[in-house]
Amino acid sequence: MKISVMMKAAAALVLFTAACSSAPVRQTQQERETAILSQAQRASEDALQTADRQRVLDWKDRGLGEDASPAWLLPAVRGNFSVFKSDWQITGDKVLKVGFARAAALNSAQTIADVQYAARLANQLKQSVLSRAAISLQSDDQFAVAQDAATKTKVDIAGQDRLTDFWQLLETTDSQGRTTRVYVYYVVYACDSDVWSRLVAKYLYDIMDNIPQQEAKQQIAGMFAEIDAETKREQEKSEQVFREEVRAQLNALNAPPQSPADQQAAYLSGDSAKIAAAGVTNADSDYIAALAAIAGIE
Repeated sequence: MKISVMMKAAAALVLFTAACSSAPVRQTQQERETAILSQAQRASEDALQTADRQRVLDWKDRGLGEDASPAWLLPAVRGNFSVFKSDWQITGDKVLKVGFARAAALNSAQTIADVQYAARLANQLKQSVLSRAAISLQSDDQFAVAQDAATKTKVDIAGQDRLTDFWQLLETTDSQGRTTRVYVYYVVYACDSDVWSRLVAKYLYDIMDNIPQQEAKQQIAGMFAEIDAETKREQEKSEQVFREEVRAQLNALNAPPQSPADQQAAYLSGDSAKIAAAGVTNADSDYIAALAAIAGIE
């Protein structure tokens, strides 16, 4: 009898131990940030290595000991500003966004990054609007009108503060041994939460102003709360998702422009790569090339 009880107790202990060992281990905030820093450090080390295809020749504050890829850069481009906020001691409900561009000359890359920053925000808002419009609008014609209005609508970045920038000089060697050098320039902006909400509201209002159908206007107006919350939320993309989106955008540059029906199908698919590629035009070539550079895609 005692042996039977002991065996049951032992079996229960084994099951309990197995359950504990298989239970997910929660990461603390410090552990998550340490993992991000480690990933960024590896990216910096990879950038410093001489490669047949691409290498970083120079970068901002190199003489002061700055890394070729600072710890905050890659996470920020992929949507996570936790390292940046820690380094810059940013608290509260600030909304942070990063813009970037590339050019043969450093001053040109800086100008393009600053000038096109508003266009990049408009592109983010357009995707958010059209992803919902593809579902909610009743007809293909309504979606086509909304797509045209969203594409034409600009963003006013008044009230946003330019916090910092960073640049890299990249050398790329093609399969024929030819080398090219280009500057990639990154810029970080921040604004208060209510400033961002006004930006989103103004963007949606301007879209509605260019849509004649009252029903479609109401549908667009009803998207405000979701779009405002979504575009404020920091959502870091995994490396795989980030690279898939960039590859899809690169492929879209070499393909004929998508029709409104094709774009609607892409948004309805829920596939982030198809959504990222929807509506890509030649005007996005430098921006997508800069994305490919930081993603390490040739």
